Amino acid sequence: MAVPRLPLVLLLLLSFALGSAGQEAQDTGERIINGVVCPRGSHPWQVALYDKNGFQCAGVLVNQQWVLTVAHCYQSEYIVQMGSDLPVDARAQRIRAIQSFIHHRYNNHTDDHDIMLVKLCSPARLSPTVNTIDLPSSCKDPGTSCTVSGWGVTTKDGEKGLSELMCSNVNLISYEHCKVFYPTMLKKYMLCAAPPDRLSSCCSGDSGSPLICEGSLQGLVSTGFFPCTPPFDPVIYTRLCMYRKWVYKTMKANS
Repeated sequence: MAVPRLPLVLLLLLSFALGSAGQEAQDTGERIINGVVCPRGSHPWQVALYDKNGFQCAGVLVNQQWVLTVAHCYQSEYIVQMGSDLPVDARAQRIRAIQSFIHHRYNNHTDDHDIMLVKLCSPARLSPTVNTIDLPSSCKDPGTSCTVSGWGVTTKDGEKGLSELMCSNVNLISYEHCKVFYPTMLKKYMLCAAPPDRLSSCCSGDSGSPLICEGSLQGLVSTGFFPCTPPFDPVIYTRLCMYRKWVYKTMKANS
């Protein structure tokens, strides 16, 4: 049976209801359930976006002054943390961001074209723990092995708060297979992936978390689903190979 797609506001309310009352950070982050801690420093391009309410989303550094994330994470201002696998780290690099550029075809009711660029107020200082990642030059095929990484609660009931960066192995699945679960998904601009054993996956939130397939950045977590219980259904990602021209054009026009 297909899992219904829930509005983002309802997802957040459900996540908050399940979370611990005393959590410092909001439970709006990706739930990597039954995953493993990512190798330390293996994702130097992954960043965490915070606003006054705490952790909001993940993203990736595609340029020293630009972060790529998803449009439904939009806030007027962020503090972007990079250079650490921990959600809060006094040694991490933090840079303010007050400009965001949402894709002109983004639909906040369906999350079509769910992609956004965030411009940092000052360039990131590159180092072994802070680096950029290239956009994909081609799209990967169904069956490709991938890894999704994210911060956030690691249990389906939300008892554990933000943790170290967690990883989960997933495989790309075909549009035809994914359409069974999500009849309205856009074929060209969305990507589906699911864990091979359906026992480890991400869930509602950690929007913007990257999907890396054979060393290539292929997607960002877009649409969340609820409840988060195995066997897990596929997760929808923004298919980045379709947005290469838009990203470069937007950065050039606003540099």
